Amino acid sequence: MNCAIELGSDRAKRMTKEGSGTFAKEDVSFCDELVKYTANDVFAEVTIAIKQETEESYARALRFLTRLLSLGFHKSYQIKLKSGVRQWLPIKGLAKSGTHRFFSNALEYTNLHSLVEEYARTAMESFEWYTDTEGEKNCMTGSYAVFGLGLAERAYFPLVEEYMEKVDEEHQTVQNYFTIAFAERHGVNAETIPTLVKCMLHSTDSMKLKIKTDMENERHLMLLLNQVRGLQDYEVEHIDYLIWGGPDKLKKIASKTKGDQGKLLSELAQAASHQPRLNWL
Repeated sequence: MNCAIELGSDRAKRMTKEGSGTFAKEDVSFCDELVKYTANDVFAEVTIAIKQETEESYARALRFLTRLLSLGFHKSYQIKLKSGVRQWLPIKGLAKSGTHRFFSNALEYTNLHSLVEEYARTAMESFEWYTDTEGEKNCMTGSYAVFGLGLAERAYFPLVEEYMEKVDEEHQTVQNYFTIAFAERHGVNAETIPTLVKCMLHSTDSMKLKIKTDMENERHLMLLLNQVRGLQDYEVEHIDYLIWGGPDKLKKIASKTKGDQGKLLSELAQAASHQPRLNWL
């Protein structure tokens, strides 16, 4: 593109400013007294300028993004944000990018959560990434929207689980940071255990999840066992590792624990091996 511009190509100059021309002008640009946004498919960039920090400003930008992606704009893209508000999701380890900041700002408006969810369902797709992150901060498109909603309201737990099913844990680890924040925000209980299990299944061994004490509650152990029934032994082993440090450590804890609690711990350890499971329940 740069070479073409140097050689005097007017088309190349136009494409750097307006994109390839694939999309109608009204679908890639808008400006009013509240917000201005433009999208360039050549660079897979969306520039959003918030002129007035209002709920409606972010609502218009969210509708624009969702429609843009539904029309076929690159899902691996980034947002260049111009806004006077600088805030981030309460999750340690995420990249402090313009894309992250846009969704953090938008999520402050509770009335916009349904629009954020609509965007997330349109955006999230395996092997598509925000292009303003890399390495350990790499994240699938839709991540910030899902993370913010998952921390804000329990009604979005199913969305979190859908997101985790699409995560490629070989190429991103930000789900680890979210899972830790999720456990800290919502705790370990009957409502959160199914979602925590889904998050753990798609997190990496490097995650430092501190829920061991809470999970050893007898009722919570029963709920966890019900969740892991039907999983592959290596998947149960992974969960055992994230909570207790592995099946061997769990067996030692079980051997020192009396009553039903000890039996539940023992079955969780056995579920991670090829040995037949106990059927005492």
